[in-house]
Amino acid sequence: LDSALGRYQGKRTGENSLFRTLQHLLHLGDVVLADRYFSGWFDIALLQQRGVDSVLRKHQLRATDFRTGRRLGPNDHVVSWPKPARPAWMSSEQYASLPDELTMREVRVFVRQKFRTKELVVVTTLLDADEYSAGEIADLYRRRWDAELNLRSLKIVMQMDHLRCKTPHRVRNEFHMHLLAYNLIRQVMAAAACRAGAEPWTVSFKGTLQTVNNLLPL
Repeated sequence: LDSALGRYQGKRTGENSLFRTLQHLLHLGDVVLADRYFSGWFDIALLQQRGVDSVLRKHQLRATDFRTGRRLGPNDHVVSWPKPARPAWMSSEQYASLPDELTMREVRVFVRQKFRTKELVVVTTLLDADEYSAGEIADLYRRRWDAELNLRSLKIVMQMDHLRCKTPHRVRNEFHMHLLAYNLIRQVMAAAACRAGAEPWTVSFKGTLQTVNNLLPL
């Protein structure tokens, strides 16, 4: 849908800061699925202020005790996160507009794949256990790994890991041309999957790119 570029280092150049510049793309009813780097109190609160829910891995520095809060089921409860002190990047007016606490749901997820982490805690603002079961929350978070695979396709398969241009405006052009080509290939994959009655993410990106390259001379 869009992208954000920033300086290599310095203030407000982290992924969180860049993501905040894209939040205007999100609308009421959308759900943000991300890793624990985006599970800060203010990032969640700003999304919720827009009517956007979150499903995130809980940050390792925030303690978890399933004996507390309102129990929804095994390894599933609702707790309150108090409002921290105002960060330097946030204005006093924006800080005052946020609630004094966040009501968060915490779900323990057990990982069956051969990863180093055998279990993790997912936090979400989707509080209704009848509408969103713990199993569905777990299944949704497992889909987050698709983002890593998509980035690999973009950077490695499409060879965007090393940009070749030297001047800033040409680097930006090169970057956006990669995104344009990537989206066009994804569109081909989605159309092919739809005709075959398959899910788009089950189609090989590398295989699609090779097929398109083979067909281009024809």
